[in-house]
Amino acid sequence: MRTVLARFRIKPGKEDLAREWMGFLADHLDEGNATLPDEGAHVETWFLNEEPDGLWSYVYTIVDDPDAQQERFQHSEHAIDAKHAEYMRQCVDYHTFTELTPAVALGDYSVFES
Repeated sequence: MRTVLARFRIKPGKEDLAREWMGFLADHLDEGNATLPDEGAHVETWFLNEEPDGLWSYVYTIVDDPDAQQERFQHSEHAIDAKHAEYMRQCVDYHTFTELTPAVALGDYSVFES
């Protein structure tokens, strides 16, 4: 199980679309939550933050295997995942994508055991 924090800049001119994207996810929490077990994800939390050089997004996850989670997301048959991926393609500046590794991750991970 891994805790991951990723960050990326929102493409200039796509800030309103990124806010729409987060609104879409917020409006479809039940559908989004239903996809997490299929991806081996336990927690997925999204943030938007206005910084001096533009709008940035951060996503905090707790997943069984980050690579497997991404692979499952990319091949998901859930309609919400297709919409989510489309927003990502339009908004994310992948040249700025950075995955941060925690120096320390505290928590009772046993709550995620089946």
